[in-house]
Amino acid sequence: MQIELINQHYIENLEKFKIPVMKRGWDILIMVVDGTYIIHIEDRKKPLILRKHEIAFIPAGTQITRSMTSPPTYYHISFRAEADHPFRFSLPPCKLNIPEEQTIPIFNSMERSFPMPDNRELITHLAERILTENYLFGKSKKVHLPHLSEEILSTVRYMNAHLHEEIDIDALAARVYLSHTGLIWKFKQELGTTPSQYLILLRLRYAKQLLLNHPYSITEIAEMCGYANPYYFTNAFHRYAGMSPTEFRKHYLSESDQPSKS
Repeated sequence: MQIELINQHYIENLEKFKIPVMKRGWDILIMVVDGTYIIHIEDRKKPLILRKHEIAFIPAGTQITRSMTSPPTYYHISFRAEADHPFRFSLPPCKLNIPEEQTIPIFNSMERSFPMPDNRELITHLAERILTENYLFGKSKKVHLPHLSEEILSTVRYMNAHLHEEIDIDALAARVYLSHTGLIWKFKQELGTTPSQYLILLRLRYAKQLLLNHPYSITEIAEMCGYANPYYFTNAFHRYAGMSPTEFRKHYLSESDQPSKS
């Protein structure tokens, strides 16, 4: 792989961009699942208008202003590519020109791979695949992923929507008509981890998104990710990312990249 994945997150039915004007020091792929995501690029009169199953590439250092005509649901993939990447090199900010028969399998693969606990390699592969498809307009190898049951998908969706809250595993199990033990068994069978461990993973993924895109303090981010104690949050984040939240923010954001409080 010639790209370094920084972060990935999934936004469902967004009603308002908290940071409409954005400029980042890394490349971005925006994959629209539904709704309309509009990207205004500096010095360009015509915006990029993304609708269902369309993908945009925003290179590092590009300032964009985001808007919508209907609430978008989308994946946001942040990464850094090597300078000599054959399919990323000199690619401008654009809507990628990938045939629909290729984009639909990519979106299906993203939907299946995103909930996986250890999805870094899968998401990296899909980002590479998107760049390759845009270059070749042809078929690439399919990513074979395990089937996820509706009970697991429903539970993951609920977790994602309530990361700031205390979540009880027994209540999660009851939502999908399973016992506590039954839900743990299904998680281990389908995702290779427990519900509690998976919830921690989702909270810390969300923390990475907040650290990179918002000016919140570490205490505020801890609370937004369901940690009442910022000390426990910092320890958990360090185990997950190999550095503290403050170090992570400094590592990936230069002063010009720092999210503005205005």
